[in-house]
Amino acid sequence: MKIASRRTPFGDRLCFADVVPGHLVDIQAASVRRAETAGVHRDDALARSRHVVLGDLPALLQVDPDLGEIRRVHDWAVDHAGTGELDADCLWSDEPARLGTPLGRPRTVWLMLANFPRGARPGAQQPPRGERPTMRGCLKSVSALAGPRDDLLHPAISSKVDPEVELGVVVGRRSRHLTQADALNAVAGYVLFCDSGSRDVSEVDGGRMDRAKGFDTYGITGPWFVTPDEIADPYDLPIRQWVNGALRQEGSTAQMFHTIPEQLAWLTEAITLAPGDVLSTGTPPGHGAVEPGDLVRGEIEGLGVIENKVVLDD
Repeated sequence: MKIASRRTPFGDRLCFADVVPGHLVDIQAASVRRAETAGVHRDDALARSRHVVLGDLPALLQVDPDLGEIRRVHDWAVDHAGTGELDADCLWSDEPARLGTPLGRPRTVWLMLANFPRGARPGAQQPPRGERPTMRGCLKSVSALAGPRDDLLHPAISSKVDPEVELGVVVGRRSRHLTQADALNAVAGYVLFCDSGSRDVSEVDGGRMDRAKGFDTYGITGPWFVTPDEIADPYDLPIRQWVNGALRQEGSTAQMFHTIPEQLAWLTEAITLAPGDVLSTGTPPGHGAVEPGDLVRGEIEGLGVIENKVVLDD
């Protein structure tokens, strides 16, 4: 199941992205139609849908960590996609420029640092466990989150804006003291996460990363949130980035030093993660600085494509 956020005149709407070609299916509207076809009065169907289909992904996960009710609406929409039951009230055009971040506004966004080899190629042998770097990371400002086709704003105070394509892990349930054995039970799904940073700002700040990675649009995400059943193996996902059409970053999640359960167990030793919170797992080598006017394209297999013009923010 793929869930997108579509910007509309009525506010952002959560939509299914994998049901009707060329369109997004409004989840709340589909929920209402599903109830109506089962004989529920429209007023009652509307009232119920407002309690089931909440405003953003963290709110959905807060009340239903497994997304069971949303899955039932999705399956109904798939079964009725060609029957006329999904009328115009249920459909939006899937214009990429209209997509917002599928993550909504999570409480915590955590970035893993140095979780990939810096010079290795895809498929390279991982170092022995004892030689792996110690886990480390930093928080990212939630206000940095942006949609998959939004401009990447280049701060006037920086000359080293560096976008990095990463696998983002979305937490489905409140989690503290996870173990490696149970950590994946807390994962609601995955998202492509483009983590940008300004290394020169970090240098000015004495090596701190929070301000350097917290600028507006430094957390471009999307185009969808994808549930785990769509991803056969999260450690076998090619990651690529192009700048102005030239391949710059090419790697694979297979290159991670530390697995997703290891990262989640380590992080929740200190931090309570809430439904909808995000762990971005680090990036393969090859990324580098971009300039205003550049076009950056990122892709992770199964998670879609982002494309962003770099624009001076002065």
